[in-house]
Amino acid sequence: MTIVTACTMDCGDACSLIVDSEKKTVRGNPNHPFTKGFCCKKGSRYFERLEAEDRIVTPLIREDGIFREASWDEALGLVAARLDAARAVPESILHIHGHGYRGILAKASSVFFNRLGASAYSGSVCDDTGITASERDFGVLHHNDPEDILNADRVINWGRDMTRCSIHQLALIQKARKKGTEVLTVSPGGDGTPEFSDVNVVIRPGTDRFLAAAVLKLYLEAGDLNPWVLNRTANWPALRGLIDGLKFTDLCAACEVPASDVEMLYDWYADTGRVATVIGWGLQRHVFGGENVRFINALAMVSGNIGIAGGGAYFNISSGRNLGSWDHLVKGGKQSATRREFWIGDLAGELEKADPTVDFIWVDGHNVVNQVPDCLAVAQAFARPFVVVVDGFMNDTAMQADVILPPAMMFEREDVLGSFVHNCVNHCAPAVSPPGRCRPDFDIVSDLGRRLADPVVLPDAETCVREGLKKGDISYGELVDMGFVKVNHPQVAFENMRFGHPDGLYRFPEDLHPEPGRDPDYPLQLLTLVSGKYLHTQIPASQQRGVPVVWVSKRNPAWGALDPARDAYLVTPIGAMQVKVETAEDLHPRAVIVRRGGWMKYGHVANVVIQPRKTDMAGGIAYYSQPCRLENR
Repeated sequence: MTIVTACTMDCGDACSLIVDSEKKTVRGNPNHPFTKGFCCKKGSRYFERLEAEDRIVTPLIREDGIFREASWDEALGLVAARLDAARAVPESILHIHGHGYRGILAKASSVFFNRLGASAYSGSVCDDTGITASERDFGVLHHNDPEDILNADRVINWGRDMTRCSIHQLALIQKARKKGTEVLTVSPGGDGTPEFSDVNVVIRPGTDRFLAAAVLKLYLEAGDLNPWVLNRTANWPALRGLIDGLKFTDLCAACEVPASDVEMLYDWYADTGRVATVIGWGLQRHVFGGENVRFINALAMVSGNIGIAGGGAYFNISSGRNLGSWDHLVKGGKQSATRREFWIGDLAGELEKADPTVDFIWVDGHNVVNQVPDCLAVAQAFARPFVVVVDGFMNDTAMQADVILPPAMMFEREDVLGSFVHNCVNHCAPAVSPPGRCRPDFDIVSDLGRRLADPVVLPDAETCVREGLKKGDISYGELVDMGFVKVNHPQVAFENMRFGHPDGLYRFPEDLHPEPGRDPDYPLQLLTLVSGKYLHTQIPASQQRGVPVVWVSKRNPAWGALDPARDAYLVTPIGAMQVKVETAEDLHPRAVIVRRGGWMKYGHVANVVIQPRKTDMAGGIAYYSQPCRLENR
């Protein structure tokens, strides 16, 4: 039997899928305007995850350091009792929900713990820095329709490795290339971008703002400026004064890009024709990540490529912009206007200094212990509170739990979600039954809420879905029948140069901060890049045997100094981890690449040696600004 359902994983492609529940196969929905009949290996192999031998399928309670099986009644009874006790001081409760599970119903735990007045976290492990940067520029988070890239004469891909993170965007790029569109990629290298690029420019990681500023400098020197474009900005004199005061050679030196490559990039923007700019989701993971995004947006704007077909700057749209909330339908508790927040990037330090202390932690949709910096310290910080983890695998976060509640997973539960790339809203219909005692997250939270001494009662799931669809004026019946609905938004964002700020004008950045100097003791830069095989930490144990691999250029000063007969270690100021060193072509000579997602229990996660470090906007985590070295021991 085939079912039209959808992927709810943390990926912008948000595929509509056809699942054969008997043959256990997954393929892309050919009727979906973005999925177009194919999906990535992460989705097509998802039954391997559903049927994994190590999947947790019954509630577990820790006793004397050992987990034992329990009934739902016993497990939720224990959790409710501990939660009732903690409610005397609501701030002593901490809720952590990630994007490992997204959708209208996925918001249940966030709505529930908000009603309890629980503490939450601030900041982001992902793209909020770039989102905030884009909102400061454009006034609203929007970009051209993904299909509009087919109208571009040239594409500047600024750091997005579509071979690993968005195969449907890659398909559009490849289709555009067949029509004659040229693609130039700017990145530190060591990725799959040469596969779809005509030209690759290698840049020092995290210095993209200087390269964009250098191209802007060439625009000023050439006098190649469109008065109409500049009149649609609120602060052009400030940016012009900033760029005027900078030397072209200094900007080239800061980003370590030859002047000839900068001039080539200027030519790509300045020649006749339309230029689309695609901004990678890693640029914001640096100390000045927001500034990186803002200067690239500024270059797209000054070059006259905003507000036109075939142009635009693509970073993100909000995956929830077509969906509304249903929290006002909840009975019990009190909706909290303000809540205590802990910065997610230094969770261990935040918990240590918390007053009042945190006594109860609930984690769902997030392998948080694994995914934040200094994760060994986070694991230790989780030892004191009572910890509940909703997860199907004994990952680094689940290992710290007092109670583990096994959720139904994708294809086993219903939800509705949007995309941060396209404008379709997808229905994730149940295609198979959950194994053992696994239950949908929504049902778990609903059951828990009714068990409290002062109950918090959620509406039924269908009511929540129907309420969430009202914002986009989406028919529930049509959505269920089709499996998706495309919500109409303008094909071209900011047409006629009308922006989202109250005055309708664009905003340029007004500061350009220097890159932190290299530490002579840690002269290399660690980049924990996305994997092409697995989504974040959803990696089977069988794929984490042995020593993790890091990649460097043969021009990296550490490569020639390492003795291949001795063990190699990746070292930072807070620790070291054993690695195997391999080489990658065209990688920046100071960069060290490791693929993210490995588990601490197997010695495969680099976050154990990454220090808590904030980005310049939205409390993001500057993972990619981590200095390091490689050495033998």
